[in-house]
Amino acid sequence: MLSASELDTLPVPRERFRTAARILVVLAAVAALLAPGAESTAQQQSTAVPATDAVLLVKVRQAGLWEMPAGMMAIQKGSSQVVKDVGFALMVDHGRLDVFTRQLAQAMGVALPAVPSDEQQGWLREMQAASGPTFDSVFANRLRAAHGAILSILAQVRAGTRDERVRAFATTGNQAVMRHITLLESTGMVDYTGLPEANVSTTAAPAGAQLGLDTSQIAVVAALFLLVGGGLFYVLRQIKSNRGRARAVRPAAVRTGGSRG
Repeated sequence: MLSASELDTLPVPRERFRTAARILVVLAAVAALLAPGAESTAQQQSTAVPATDAVLLVKVRQAGLWEMPAGMMAIQKGSSQVVKDVGFALMVDHGRLDVFTRQLAQAMGVALPAVPSDEQQGWLREMQAASGPTFDSVFANRLRAAHGAILSILAQVRAGTRDERVRAFATTGNQAVMRHITLLESTGMVDYTGLPEANVSTTAAPAGAQLGLDTSQIAVVAALFLLVGGGLFYVLRQIKSNRGRARAVRPAAVRTGGSRG
């Protein structure tokens, strides 16, 4: 399993790539996609695998299927060095993550897609048609939005899965996605106003809101108040009474002791 330390050591070069290096990286990425196990759509998904765990593997696989080609385009078409560097880092990360995704899916009997979704293919065509700073902007914003979507899926599955393997996989995926989000934002081209707003439940009563108790609940609260208040009053009264008795007995004992002396 790919670890956080391994992800952190992945290179983010600052010099222009040589043509030979680019060709080698592209060939390596293509080889990873075509390696045994990449085509797993013929597999029958095990009924023992929870749907949420299977969805995570499918989503991560689909992310790699379009983000690796997007990274290749960034290396070739990016008008700034930072976009080229970010594209290279994303392509390498997803190439390595894709290998682990296919390995885990094969072990769990989960069928994976072999091509990007129609929407993802549309994003690739959009980037292919763009050039110059326009390409840089499309690249940064499309991938930043996509990473935000997969991040929420990773978090939900990581929080609820019962499978130790999936927890480890989700943890690694989460670390990779956070790294990519940071890199994409470092381009300075992310339009945050265009990102979807956070979908956080607001069903809990906010501070200062009325509790909305019905008649039966009010009666229970009143009974508890009387019970607790009455009990506390009784305890305090007993303490006060015991202190009074102690004061009354103590002088008598002193007087008795003095007469005996």
